[in-house]
Amino acid sequence: MPKVLVSFILLIVLFSCKEASTIDKSHTLKFKKSNIIDLPFIGHGVQWSAYPHADSDEAEWGFLMTDEKWNELYKRLDFVNPHIIRVMDVSTWRYYKGLDENNQPILDFNTQEVKSLYKLLDYCQKKDITVLFGEWGAPGLWETDKNPNNINRADDVRWIEMITKYLDHLIIKKGYTCIKYYNLVNEPNGYWASTDGDWEQWKTGYQLLNNALKSKGLNKYVTLAGPDAVTQWNHPTHPKKAEDWVYSTITDLDSITALYDFHIYADQELIRTGNFQTYLTPFTTEVKKTKKPLILGELGMKYSGDLKEENLKKGKADPFAGPDDSSMFVYDYFYGVDMADAAIQSMLAGVGGAVAWDLDDAMHTVGDLGEKSQLKKWGMWNILAEEFGNLEVDKIPRPWSYSWTLLCNLFPPNTKLYKPEFSIKNDSIRAIASITDKSVTLAVVNQSEGYKTFNIGTEALIKSQNLYVYEYVDEKRALNTHGFPVPSKSFEYNENEVVNITVQPRSVLFLSSILLK
Repeated sequence: MPKVLVSFILLIVLFSCKEASTIDKSHTLKFKKSNIIDLPFIGHGVQWSAYPHADSDEAEWGFLMTDEKWNELYKRLDFVNPHIIRVMDVSTWRYYKGLDENNQPILDFNTQEVKSLYKLLDYCQKKDITVLFGEWGAPGLWETDKNPNNINRADDVRWIEMITKYLDHLIIKKGYTCIKYYNLVNEPNGYWASTDGDWEQWKTGYQLLNNALKSKGLNKYVTLAGPDAVTQWNHPTHPKKAEDWVYSTITDLDSITALYDFHIYADQELIRTGNFQTYLTPFTTEVKKTKKPLILGELGMKYSGDLKEENLKKGKADPFAGPDDSSMFVYDYFYGVDMADAAIQSMLAGVGGAVAWDLDDAMHTVGDLGEKSQLKKWGMWNILAEEFGNLEVDKIPRPWSYSWTLLCNLFPPNTKLYKPEFSIKNDSIRAIASITDKSVTLAVVNQSEGYKTFNIGTEALIKSQNLYVYEYVDEKRALNTHGFPVPSKSFEYNENEVVNITVQPRSVLFLSSILLK
């Protein structure tokens, strides 16, 4: 039976002669059964913290996280549909009340702050979302008295005991079995971490925690994730390079590691040139040998050159932003293209999911000191926008939430992923296919300044069904009344047809059998 060519243009526009001249002739983009990507795929998600500055009457901003605020968050998360959520906390924010006369920890799991954390975990439990849980660092890092007996190290057995008691309370007593993985110390290779880049200290603490989980029977519910290092930054005094934190976790700690993760804050050159996939491949090659999943535990964009200067300028002009730790381009359309491109390249390299940093501006301040002028602005919105200028752009979902919502919804856990084959060599187009028993999704990123047209072939990977078109394009996105993605159009696909698509400049296109409403 001859193949039928189904043609459609993603957005109906009238091209000027100049615009028409930028459209490439049609090239081929094929997805073959032989090009399956061998990886355990968890899915994409977000970093979500329990609002330490607004979670109780004693919090720096007061008890602002009302039931109304939580319910609005639940509605928005229903649309985003994350499959993994990273929840990092600090014991002193929730349950640790200092040391007794014998220098043993005083713990209280009945605080207002712990009950605020329940609001977050209630949602994850109800929605069956995998939680990567942990604490930013040893509690002594947040103590101001500088007591020599403070718990400052990852290998302090008092902290290990605290962690296991807390997990026992959350998982066994409260039933939060959504907590599947535990992360000991955020970015332990950094000078800002409680470990201050000390590999041996972190490794010992990691092993002690594993033994403690086993001894208390908690390992049936929660296992370890690591190393959580940020791989682009080497400690100035410790000899162990950042990348070797990943490789050493594989060689030394694989038997007790259930999930590998590390952090990436990419600049525009690494992403837009397509070199992010190349950067990740050495890591994924080694992790693949373990047959364990690998995720990017934090993923965000930190721009370089002129964009870095512009970001700093915007941060300084914002009365609520901490300019040294904010990505002010979350307000801009192109951030959503770059984040989608980064996620797609990570999947192509064999990464099993990415956790976007982060969900909400209201979660963290620089140094987590609670200064209202030092928000870490990286979020999809600010749920406490009324407290911070009452601006509409902070109340509603920002542009990049659109493309990230599509990545979460259209690439479900345990999907089979396929690499593309292009008929022409290019460094501005990325594409990937997701196939399950129930759904199919194709995603294409165009980082170039011109329109790109492709005939897409799939070797009958796609069965006859309705396909929906989702377009992340500047200022003309199809939205529901809550500001989240809906299809711009749909068409009926018949098996063995060839689909002809034109992808607009600096945009992301999704074709999927999954209907979002």
